[in-house]
Amino acid sequence: MILFGMEPKLPHHSKDHVKIMIVYDNYRFTETTMADWGFACIVIRGNDTLMFDTGAQKEILFHNLQAMNLRLANVHKLVISHHHGDHTGNIFPVLEANPLMQVFLPSSLDGNFRKMVENYGARVVCDAKMRPVGSGMYLSGEMGFQTREQALVIRTARGLVLLTGCGHPGVDRMVKKVAKLFGEPVYLVMGGFHLEDFTDHELDNIIGELKKTGVKKVIPGHCTGSKAIERFAAEFGNDCLQGGTGRIIEIN
Repeated sequence: MILFGMEPKLPHHSKDHVKIMIVYDNYRFTETTMADWGFACIVIRGNDTLMFDTGAQKEILFHNLQAMNLRLANVHKLVISHHHGDHTGNIFPVLEANPLMQVFLPSSLDGNFRKMVENYGARVVCDAKMRPVGSGMYLSGEMGFQTREQALVIRTARGLVLLTGCGHPGVDRMVKKVAKLFGEPVYLVMGGFHLEDFTDHELDNIIGELKKTGVKKVIPGHCTGSKAIERFAAEFGNDCLQGGTGRIIEIN
């Protein structure tokens, strides 16, 4: 279990305590979990437990859940960031395990996909707008053009946390929009940043924009790309934290 212990610990308030557990990612943080192309994590804030994306392959997701002693029966809500299969691939196995979840789909998954989800008995919200999804947790609203994507925004005692599935709209643009919407900077951004094919110059500009916007910590994973992760590590130093399956982040 990993705590942001590099900084003075703030007074504990249970409603602000946030735990984020990565259950699907391209990288592995622990020996007991498996890695695969895709992303999913489970977030606990107060009395709310939420799953963000579902990864691709059932056997890998369920292996990791078991290895981390996590039960889908305890998850209240499911948020899907965008329509790609490495984020939606396990939605039906997840709903088979817990059909009582409230599911938040992007507008690109309206129609037949929404009906299939509803057939499991799940309550579905399909909206492109910013909205609350739990205590101190919000959908960013859909962003981008070619691939529209929504992120998860979490209020913590240290500031906003932004979870991105792939960051297709541009991770720097997503951070700027969220900071503007909430009127405060993003403290931590984590997830897929979609930077595999970017040049060194482009990466430097994006990292510079994130720092200028006020981002203090990053956890790049999934589709960020090895070169980009190395660049983030060089620029953010100890504030670039390793992600991967089995990783648990706690913020007080």
